[in-house]
Amino acid sequence: MIKHLLRILWNQRRSNGWIFAELLVVAGVFWLMADRFYVDLRTYRSPLGFDIANVWRFKLSESEGLRADSLPGLSGPEKLTRLMTRIREWPEVEEVCATYYSCPYSRGNSWREIVPLDGDTSLTAGTHFQIRNVTPEYFRLFRIRTPEGRPVADEIAGQRAALVLSEGMAELLYHGRPARGREVRHSQMARTFTVASVSTAIRASEYEAPEPCFFQCLEGELFNETVDRHGARNAELCVRMKRRYTRDDMNRFLNEMGDRLAVDGLFVYGISDIRDFRDHLLEGKRREMSRTSALMAFMLANVFFGVIGTFWLRARNRRGEIGLRMALGASAAATRRHLYLEGLCLLALTLPWVALLAVNVAAADLLDTYRLPLTAGRLAIAFGATYATLGGMICLGIWLPVRAAARMSPAEALRYE
Repeated sequence: MIKHLLRILWNQRRSNGWIFAELLVVAGVFWLMADRFYVDLRTYRSPLGFDIANVWRFKLSESEGLRADSLPGLSGPEKLTRLMTRIREWPEVEEVCATYYSCPYSRGNSWREIVPLDGDTSLTAGTHFQIRNVTPEYFRLFRIRTPEGRPVADEIAGQRAALVLSEGMAELLYHGRPARGREVRHSQMARTFTVASVSTAIRASEYEAPEPCFFQCLEGELFNETVDRHGARNAELCVRMKRRYTRDDMNRFLNEMGDRLAVDGLFVYGISDIRDFRDHLLEGKRREMSRTSALMAFMLANVFFGVIGTFWLRARNRRGEIGLRMALGASAAATRRHLYLEGLCLLALTLPWVALLAVNVAAADLLDTYRLPLTAGRLAIAFGATYATLGGMICLGIWLPVRAAARMSPAEALRYE
């Protein structure tokens, strides 16, 4: 059957050549679009590594005029600690944490060199990685887990100034060996820190791949040093509520808290939903995605009408052949099947050439392999989407004129012939 179809296509090569060229260009362009769309979709749907549901960020400020006479001389760390304690004691609050340049979607820019005392330093020497300075409650508030699914907060419980590596960071330093319990040093500090846990991969946003990073838990002297260096007012104070709160609910919560939100000049002056930070961060990328989607929709519409129109005209020009086949005893279903296979066979002939295009594009490093590795599964999905869509368009372009031709009487069919 296939040999018969190939012989027919070869005998009609003059007209089929232009159709083959059109399908080749369309399939190549459509494959590139399908691959990019798949990478964006797969990246967007991958786990972020944290949960921001019901989390609000409290905005802090400081004023000497608001200092209470009953609490003179409180240091920045003491003010921040008392404020966090007061908020945590409220019945509707689940957890409170403080971070510096480490809140999700805040675009933290704190980077340091990290040196494993018994690991591989060849890939990390002279390289800086993002450090997230957080209080231990951070892991429970954002529900960060280990690659095995255990809460990181449980593994660091009871350990002072613990250090947590992301999954990518642990792999980079220890190449699959257990990282928990090992000693590391960062920022040229003489002090060493113990790796208390390894978290899942952490992503900065829905459209980015995870980067190796590590968390430094702020406790005791390290907490005091960090707050004194950066200032209590610059802390990112995050609060998770026990249930979903609207902005009006949060405003009522702030009114009920009243003076409890001020400690010796340090006070809360506003709130923001973490989702607002996410929307602001993703706004540019979403505009870019919208433009890309509009371009893809425009190209897809052109491909749709071009392919359908081509095969519509091709089938209409063969009405005599279709009618003669039916006059000689072929059923309408058999005729449609023959023409479907003929069109799909013509489309399949473009596959080796599009595969050659894919090899060259991949060799030139023009595909996005940073967010998603180039695997056989990725290629199969992009090729499958391309040929399934184009095949559906071809069948639709053939079905309509063949359906009309199948209603011809044998006498009319012989007249066409």
